[in-house]
Amino acid sequence: MVDRCVVKVSDLSVISEMTSPRNAVLDLVRVVGMFFVMFIHSPFDADIKIAPGIFFLKSFLAVGAVPVFFLLSGYLGARKIDSAAVSAKVLFLEKWRSLVVPFLFWNSALLSLIFLLKSIGLESVFKGSGTYFDVNCSISSILSALFGIGRFPIVYQFWFLRDLIVAFLFAFLLCRFFPKIPLLPWFFFFIPLPMASSLGYYLLGHQLYYSLPPEKFPSFRLSILYCACWCVAGAGILLQIVYIPYPLQQIGSATFIFMLANVFGGVSLFARLSVLAPAVFFIYATHQPLQSIAAKAWQSLHIPAYGTSLCFIFVPAIVFPLCAVSYYLLRSVSPRLLAFATGGR
Repeated sequence: MVDRCVVKVSDLSVISEMTSPRNAVLDLVRVVGMFFVMFIHSPFDADIKIAPGIFFLKSFLAVGAVPVFFLLSGYLGARKIDSAAVSAKVLFLEKWRSLVVPFLFWNSALLSLIFLLKSIGLESVFKGSGTYFDVNCSISSILSALFGIGRFPIVYQFWFLRDLIVAFLFAFLLCRFFPKIPLLPWFFFFIPLPMASSLGYYLLGHQLYYSLPPEKFPSFRLSILYCACWCVAGAGILLQIVYIPYPLQQIGSATFIFMLANVFGGVSLFARLSVLAPAVFFIYATHQPLQSIAAKAWQSLHIPAYGTSLCFIFVPAIVFPLCAVSYYLLRSVSPRLLAFATGGR
């Protein structure tokens, strides 16, 4: 018993030692990436001819918002995955706490709410165009909605967590037990299987950890230059004279988000946004219904500019701070519940 406890404490100390101090630029990547994720989840259409501004933001600049989080996860997890000093058991327990528990918590909570609304006859009041109510009392339907098997999870944006769990498991096996294969991440981008591209982004982030450490991050000037060039490429797409194939557009967009965060890190006013990084997971879990409600309220109140690029930007600009404030209020009222719901973030 004593030996087992010693091993456990030893493993945890290794994990603690390998957890790098927070990097302001990487924290800003989380914050900027989350704002672009909210663009993706906007209820407004992104037609290139009818709403070119929304298309530019939603279907060009933001398409790398989710990939950048897979890249970041692979980047931050590389050292622990590759270290023989960190046992598989301890690493899996850490991912259970930080990924699986929040995934099950939020999906179970929403699933319970859905069945409650159905039982009291309020389904028609809340049912919209989404798939929240596309579940019945059969075991297969509940398990599919809970775990995202053959469909999105009931909290549909948590397909990211589902894919991240699978990507981590495969990345662990590939990086620990197989020889290093050059350009392996790119191989997964072109496999027509679910979650394959997610694994590709994760492995690409893993490789970037060794080739692009924080001390080698691009300069402020080069970051601005890249952002400008990427916007010019986007203008070419709007004019339909440029085409960027998958996955280059997603990776280019993810790089834009990183470069933009790097630019923000060099401006004191924007650099302070890095303090919001711990709230990003909570915002990710809670923003979608608030964003939809805000858009519908804008329309029902007949506020001018509904459906325009101004409205498209302003809705997440309202919802983001609301979710962040809710996070900090919950942290002060019930930090244990918050830690459980966010995996200790």
